[in-house]
Amino acid sequence: MRATSAKRLCLPALVLAFVSGCGTPGPPQPPSLNLSKPVSDLKAARTGNQIVLSWTVPTETTDGATFRHRGQTKICRAIDQARIEGTGKCAVIATLATPAKQETANAVTSVPAESTAATDYVTFALEVDNDRSRNAGLSNQVQIPTAAVSRLNGNPASELTPDAVLVVANATPQDAGLTQTLELRRSEKGAPHEITVARRMLELPLGEAANVELRDESFVWEKTYAYRVVVVGSANLPNGSTVVFDGASTSPIEVIAHDVFPPAIPMQVQAVFSGQLAGQPPSIDLTWNPVMDRDLTGYFVYRRLPNESSVTKLNQQPLTAPAFSDKAVQPGNTYLYSVSAIDERGNESRRSDEASEQVPR
Repeated sequence: MRATSAKRLCLPALVLAFVSGCGTPGPPQPPSLNLSKPVSDLKAARTGNQIVLSWTVPTETTDGATFRHRGQTKICRAIDQARIEGTGKCAVIATLATPAKQETANAVTSVPAESTAATDYVTFALEVDNDRSRNAGLSNQVQIPTAAVSRLNGNPASELTPDAVLVVANATPQDAGLTQTLELRRSEKGAPHEITVARRMLELPLGEAANVELRDESFVWEKTYAYRVVVVGSANLPNGSTVVFDGASTSPIEVIAHDVFPPAIPMQVQAVFSGQLAGQPPSIDLTWNPVMDRDLTGYFVYRRLPNESSVTKLNQQPLTAPAFSDKAVQPGNTYLYSVSAIDERGNESRRSDEASEQVPR
């Protein structure tokens, strides 16, 4: 009995020793420094004299933990400096609270007044501090040109023609060393986006105001559009990239593309008696030059006798081809013919010059 009790006492001891060996703690881990990972997707875009910076708000620390104790985000700027080596090498132009619940953040700043030559630019970077004003270094760096672009004087004028919407802007060139283009941008009423419908290089004497015409030939009749003219600059940066940016812009002007324009008048109308063949009634065949208007529907043919002042329309539906055969003619009569063109919206041209032909007796 004593031997059996001794064996039973040994089993719990072995189990306890086994459990104790598995639970031995490893070496202690250092505490997190709570340093935010540097921003890696900083972007910059220029519109006019405003520069918009945007980035993704950091959520992780450099050691993979959640970035909890957030401090300030510092925006660092350097003028005509290709790279910023640290905040001591640039001007901190703004300090923002790092948002806790936003995925993205942005900030708006202005083009520096002292940096407007054709080759001038600025470099931006960010530092994201924790609540102890410590950080893991600068973000990626972005550059944006700051050259002065040409001025647009007042609102543009517009004119609706049969072939295009004409928009005329008055511009004053500011910097001959900067590549600049005038763009005509159009948005349809009720649509959120605009498209560029015309471009023209800005090549005017420096400092002299002049009118520049832009044409929109892709508009659609019976729609309402908003147009604006934008000066677009293009500059090469030290990092090897070419940045295209919007400079000055006019306010939008509204154009209602209501078609009140008839097609061109048909030309070179000819009338020829075709004779009487194999028992067929006599006829007069008409031809004319086709009208090339893009919204042409067809043609109407009119006829009168020499002693008549009014004309008779010979076809009630528009002809789609520039030809017609008049079989309702009588021997011995002379007929005078004219032709008009009509478009998709019912605008009819004036009648052509008359062509005459006689039916032999």
